[in-house]
Amino acid sequence: MFFIIGVTVNLKAQNQKVWNGNTSVFRIDTTVNLTSVVSWSLTLGFPSTSSRIDGGGARKGTTTITWGNTTASMFRDTIKSFETVNGCSGNIVNKPIDVYPKPIVSLGANDTICLGATLGTKTLTVSNFSVIGGASNLGEFAITYELRSGSTAGLNVLGFPITLNTTSGIISITSIPTASLTTGTYYLVITGFASNLSATLNNPAPGSYARANAAATLAAIPTNYLIYIRPNFSTPIIQPY
Repeated sequence: MFFIIGVTVNLKAQNQKVWNGNTSVFRIDTTVNLTSVVSWSLTLGFPSTSSRIDGGGARKGTTTITWGNTTASMFRDTIKSFETVNGCSGNIVNKPIDVYPKPIVSLGANDTICLGATLGTKTLTVSNFSVIGGASNLGEFAITYELRSGSTAGLNVLGFPITLNTTSGIISITSIPTASLTTGTYYLVITGFASNLSATLNNPAPGSYARANAAATLAAIPTNYLIYIRPNFSTPIIQPY
């Protein structure tokens, strides 16, 4: 007599796209092969620093990956799952993951303007757009910014975040009137940097660089851009004496 025992998992070998620094959780269908022993592994693309922590319990049905890419390019890590049941082994299932570096954003030199003047159009540059952007990479981006008073953690004087939708690495920020502002120092900060790629079969959307966490995005993408608003002064008339 022959007994055939099947071992299956629900991972598909499709490339999921993720950001450096973000964390993802993967699982197997624990209602299948109820007595199996599950083993996970992570093959790192050079020079990946991604790390893995497997779930608890006898079967370890989940694994959590924190993606590490401090290079200027995308590289590919591969998650692997392997099961054994009663001495029989299933196939090793691979899931390739494309790991992208963080966005590199700049706004140019600081500005000093007089109270009541208008801050002219600024150019925001994503210098590594050719690596992270475009249809074959992380798509286009929605970049959210605020103008904060006094410090990068100060009040947003624009009243609400402003979002720019990008199609290239060069983005224009429209002029900002300053008539309602007081003298002082203002910081134009990036608070969101999100991919527009949608979820596909078995692959979540990459989403925001820092998972929509404005504080984390700000810490990860400093712009080092300041606006100094100086008080107006009255010019006296010329008087004979």
